[in-house]
Amino acid sequence: MQSLIRLIDRITTVVGIGAALLLVPLVLATCYEVFSRYVMNEPTAWAYEVGYILTGSHFLLGLAYTLKRDLHIRIDVFTGLMSKRTRAMIDVLAYTVMLPLLVWLTWMLVEYLIVGYSRGERSGQSSLNPPVWPFGLVFTVRFAVLALQVFVSLVKSVWQLRAPRVGH
Repeated sequence: MQSLIRLIDRITTVVGIGAALLLVPLVLATCYEVFSRYVMNEPTAWAYEVGYILTGSHFLLGLAYTLKRDLHIRIDVFTGLMSKRTRAMIDVLAYTVMLPLLVWLTWMLVEYLIVGYSRGERSGQSSLNPPVWPFGLVFTVRFAVLALQVFVSLVKSVWQLRAPRVGH
């Protein structure tokens, strides 16, 4: 089980680093658009769509890495008053509810991806009009990696519950 958890953690890290690297082309595209629009007075036809696709991809792909690093926002006023064991119980409950939902969503997104690809679906948001399937692939990968990371977090929370209590 430990080796599976390490593998999933590595996958999550690679995807998270990839998500962070998406900021580079996003910044370059935005800077080029600003320069083109305000200096050359010739706005691009593609910057808007590239910007929102990269921003969405960055956000979605970073979710599992954020969970792995335990950096999601918590209501510290409440969780700060709880023992580690109580927090672990809450996490087990939350991850137990989330995991089947994420698996189901991943499955549905695979079907949506296949249909969109086979139909040659396009965005229709600008004159660039790129195919939608690459972003659908990002959605699918995001939910799959998040489901894997939720599984890992669930296992770690269960281990924390099963650990012997200190002082007992």
